[in-house]
Amino acid sequence: MPTAEEPRENPSHEPEPSTPDPFEGLVLDERFVRGAAVKEPTARTRMLTARWRVEPPVDPGGRRWAPEAPPRARRVRRAWRFRLERRTVVVLSAFAAVLAVLVAADPDGLLNTAGPAPFSPRAVPASPRPTADVALPGGGVSDGSRCGAKGFHHFAPNPGSFTFAGAMGDALLPGPQLVLSSYGFSRSGASDPGHFTIVLGLAPGPGGRAMDLSAPLGPQGVAVEIEGPDGLVAGAHGLPVVSDEEAPPGGSGTVHVGPDGGASVEVTLPAGALCPGFDGFAVQQRLSAPTDAHSTVIGDPPYRLTASISDPAIGAQRRLAGSTVPGDVLATDNREHGVGGGAPSRGAAAA
Repeated sequence: MPTAEEPRENPSHEPEPSTPDPFEGLVLDERFVRGAAVKEPTARTRMLTARWRVEPPVDPGGRRWAPEAPPRARRVRRAWRFRLERRTVVVLSAFAAVLAVLVAADPDGLLNTAGPAPFSPRAVPASPRPTADVALPGGGVSDGSRCGAKGFHHFAPNPGSFTFAGAMGDALLPGPQLVLSSYGFSRSGASDPGHFTIVLGLAPGPGGRAMDLSAPLGPQGVAVEIEGPDGLVAGAHGLPVVSDEEAPPGGSGTVHVGPDGGASVEVTLPAGALCPGFDGFAVQQRLSAPTDAHSTVIGDPPYRLTASISDPAIGAQRRLAGSTVPGDVLATDNREHGVGGGAPSRGAAAA
């Protein structure tokens, strides 16, 4: 029977006598601790490191902290931002100064080319002063020598020659009709003197046949007068017209006015037709009728705009329609009262 083996001795962990001890002579004092290459971070450092790993820190100025940027680089960025902000303030100040000059120089011409300003009316001269009649750009001649005249009309229409916007409705009077569809003053900038745009509508009248008027609209063109309480403030005659698609040119250069659709034409009155000292926007403001709090018209406009034409075809059309209105002149204005013909005419006072 085999005998039990003798128990083995555990190997010794002590170094062999020939191996030098690495900790021999080591002294764990303060000098040893300060000279250590790797140090254990403090508890606060470990806490901040864990927090910043999730959300980077923000300094009191609101800028994200950039640990990789040296302090000098951060100072350069702050100085550059200060210079940029200062330059922006200078540019904005200069722009505000230029805008103030433009508003003071021409608040309506540059900033509002669509019509009169909504604030108080601009001043006008005490009374129009006569000047010379001059040729206007695009055609026509101004009535400068008539500035200040009261009741002046180039074609001298009689009271029955006037029709009004309602005449194009259901109760048409016999004979041809002329209405003032729209009007307004505009200019594109300080260098543009501006002009009035006037749109006129024509119809041959009830039961009337088609009517062909001589070009441009009657052999002498269109006459326009604007009169205020002190007399004529703007006027011109021989003005050309621009026809739209509803007014195709007739034969031999005539303007055709059909019995169904009638005709619509546009007239341009340049600023050169204004009397000296008068501004187009100031005149435009006074061409609007006064209204009450409910936007209801309560009277005639301070200034009266009259447009008129003269053509033998107008007189012939009246005779065919049985109209009692004499003459070849057809006129309309911006007033609201009267119906023309046999009723009290809205042009009678100044005709």
